[in-house]
Amino acid sequence: MRLSTQRSAAAFRAFATIGPRPVKPVPTRIVTVAKGNSRGAQLMAGEWEEKIQRYVSLTTSQIKPNPNKSGKPEVAMDAEGQKVLKLIKAHDRVVALDERGRKVTSHQIAEVIAEAGDRNCSQLVFCIGGPYGHSQAVRERADDIISLSPLVLNHQVAHIVLLEQLYRGWTILRGEPYHH
Repeated sequence: MRLSTQRSAAAFRAFATIGPRPVKPVPTRIVTVAKGNSRGAQLMAGEWEEKIQRYVSLTTSQIKPNPNKSGKPEVAMDAEGQKVLKLIKAHDRVVALDERGRKVTSHQIAEVIAEAGDRNCSQLVFCIGGPYGHSQAVRERADDIISLSPLVLNHQVAHIVLLEQLYRGWTILRGEPYHH
């Protein structure tokens, strides 16, 4: 019982540390390795993108999986990773999404957004890997590796969940009622 009380107190302190505050909007890019999105996923993503654009410029870049048509997952991941890295600049803050990554809350997503502005990053880049995940080179370049869920999510679902969480993060930072 005492342990759960300590955890609750720690969780409350973590939530209390991020809230309404001035944030420098850093252009945000989502890089996803995917064949494409269904019409429904495109519509849903478009709705969230429109909401996010109220706070920050947002672009999405899509890279086709397995560009060399290799039968070996490692070769496919390396080729995808090379294409991803070409879209990333030296002063970008890069966050790779991976189900084995650091577990984050919505408030921690808000912190990621705020830190990019605090550090004067040129761009905040979120990377969604292909069918086999991220290449080692992308993982090494990432400033952070986070998990949106311990579940493996297909790229369409991960993209929509990420967009919703980015919107939620901005509303937390602005003290807007969407979060609660």
